[in-house]
Amino acid sequence: MKKTAKQNRIIRVLSGAVSLALMLAVFYLSAQAGDASDETSTGFISLLFNRDFDSAKILNGLIREGAHMVEFGALAVPVFFFFSTFAFPPLKRSVIATAFCALYAFSDEIHQYFVPGRAYEFSDVLADTLGAFAVVFILHVILRRKAEKSAPQSGISPAQANALVLGAFSDYLGGREFDEKIDSENVGAFLKKSYEHKISAMTCKALLGGSSDLSEEKKERIRNEALSQVVYQTRKTEMFLRAYRGMIAAGAEPLCVKGIICRSLYPEFDLRISSDEDLVAQKDDFEKCKAVLLDLGFEIYNDSDGSYETGFLHKQSGCMIELHRTLFPEDGGVYSRFNSALGNLFERPASLRVERTEIFCPRADIHFLYLVLHAFKHFLISGVGIRQIADISLFAKAGRIDWQFVFDSCKELNLTGFLSAVLVIGSRYFDFNTDIVTSPGFQKDIDCEGILEDILNGGVYGPNDLDSIHSGIITFNEYASSLGIEKKRSSALFPPKEKIMKKYPFAKKHPVLLPAAYIARLFAYVFSRRSAGNTLYQAKRRKNLFEQYGIVK
Repeated sequence: MKKTAKQNRIIRVLSGAVSLALMLAVFYLSAQAGDASDETSTGFISLLFNRDFDSAKILNGLIREGAHMVEFGALAVPVFFFFSTFAFPPLKRSVIATAFCALYAFSDEIHQYFVPGRAYEFSDVLADTLGAFAVVFILHVILRRKAEKSAPQSGISPAQANALVLGAFSDYLGGREFDEKIDSENVGAFLKKSYEHKISAMTCKALLGGSSDLSEEKKERIRNEALSQVVYQTRKTEMFLRAYRGMIAAGAEPLCVKGIICRSLYPEFDLRISSDEDLVAQKDDFEKCKAVLLDLGFEIYNDSDGSYETGFLHKQSGCMIELHRTLFPEDGGVYSRFNSALGNLFERPASLRVERTEIFCPRADIHFLYLVLHAFKHFLISGVGIRQIADISLFAKAGRIDWQFVFDSCKELNLTGFLSAVLVIGSRYFDFNTDIVTSPGFQKDIDCEGILEDILNGGVYGPNDLDSIHSGIITFNEYASSLGIEKKRSSALFPPKEKIMKKYPFAKKHPVLLPAAYIARLFAYVFSRRSAGNTLYQAKRRKNLFEQYGIVK
């Protein structure tokens, strides 16, 4: 049951008062001189355990270490409930509570440094933090399980939600009326799955145009939410086109991939939402494009050491542009193979006109191959949403594809089974005619159910938890090994500092806080509901899927 504002205030005042009292008690104990503190605790242990004073001294050292954990474990209880009164997500609340106790433990040791006979001991900080962490972890698990038991259950299963969303998306693209019944019991699961795949503007239009048992008030809320997404996308599109025209005027000619090119294939341009737009520029044009973006008020939010891509954000419009030097990182491994398969992107580029703006892009077969490789990249390490499959299908219908070139390239990368399954999905749901595929490498009768289920369950970015990241590393290495590439021994838990700084902006702004960012990542993993066993289960399941489609052998 959700707490009222009054209950929150009461809990906040009480837990804050108890926290302050315990912190003052810790401060008082730390302010005692070393000899006095030892005599007091040793005398108490001698009396309690009926030991002579010398043997009590030995026992005193062990008990004092445990006392650090106990006193900060006790402090963690009111601190945890104090932060629970704020609108933090459960995981963030637990990390903040633990970090608060750890910071106070650090400050307490600094305080002891200035007390006669006492010293700063980093081991004590660790003991204090461990005690707080253990208690917060227990509280976190208890409250999570309580919330799970009290949470209302969805009226439909995930598989039913997948079927409804896929049906609405398919009917929208095919111009058909969506005739499935959506009511108050299944609309929540329908909308959630639509958001996961970033197709809610389109599925909601199909829903509102079909037969549903929703109230007019609910329909109006859905309509307004979809409209707000379209307005936001329109604003971002206008800013992107303005930036692109500026680059052309500056003498650059970057190529556009995915994003706006794929959106132009949909029945209604701005209902197909894009998180960002991707451009790839030749070496001599990169700085020109960068200068145009900075002059227009874009800010750099991500820079992969200047070697692969630079991300730009225009805060006023929300427009995000990824300016690439290469479409995949030049890692000397899998992604370098992908870049090699694409060849010279700038050879015989194509163009199309969008909103009175001429946009250049790679020629159709190279662009199509890139869409396949980009979808597979997401499929390999996390998950690829159904929208990317629709992009591929619509592009294949519209473009003049050299199918032999595409399948020969995919064969070198063990991806003919993956591409065949994607095209069969397109034929089932997105009106793609497989008869136009002329390559003998196309497996027209391939069973696509395994890949389709993984796509629908994963969403556009796949499950965003460390379990999935870890299992993704395992499957990535299996694929690399299948191509004869040495496996990477990278760690998802302790990645390079550049990745940590990207995930935790405070560490980029204040590098001295980088250790805190690593600790936060560690806490996030331990507090997550997943387990090492689940990581291995996911990896094994996906490896079997890859073997089924010949991706790994």
